[in-house]
Amino acid sequence: MPIFKPCALLLLAGLIGCASEPSYIIDHDQSYDFSGIKTYRWYDDMVDTKTAQYRQYNGSDKRVRKAVEDEMRRHGITEASSGDGDVWLNYSPNKQQRTRISGQEQGAYGSAAVGTYGRAVSIGYSTGPSVKTYEDGTAILDIIDVRSQKLVWRGVAQGRLKNDRDLADRRKATIKVTRELLDAFPPE
Repeated sequence: MPIFKPCALLLLAGLIGCASEPSYIIDHDQSYDFSGIKTYRWYDDMVDTKTAQYRQYNGSDKRVRKAVEDEMRRHGITEASSGDGDVWLNYSPNKQQRTRISGQEQGAYGSAAVGTYGRAVSIGYSTGPSVKTYEDGTAILDIIDVRSQKLVWRGVAQGRLKNDRDLADRRKATIKVTRELLDAFPPE
């Protein structure tokens, strides 16, 4: 049975609210017959994990599940009401703090130039490099074949996270990223 590393749940909603457009990577098992997928279940509902216990009380989980459910239904795939379904769905969010340093070292600098139209001199002083801290996020959506318990499809969204998004913005962004991830699912 696959084991998934528990991640911070709020990341998916955060990633989905990226400051810049996220990039997407989609990969799948080319030998797998995706035409047989009619139903799914959530991995967390089928396999008891600490992440599953946490998610059941989290509003972000409901938002992600609703967006994925809508996209799967758009492709003719519905959630099974009982049993395992044809595939399990699992998502894993992750965020990482990054630091970007740019600019010049502290100190004085200057230059002089002579050209056809005259001379120029410039002098300046730098207070030092600019340091910016931001968060990058990654959201992974996996589709696992129930019979073989092997990963058959993976979608990854990556981007810089935007701070201070309100609930309506997070909802819209969740729908947008989910739609992008599942746009070409199932692969032909």
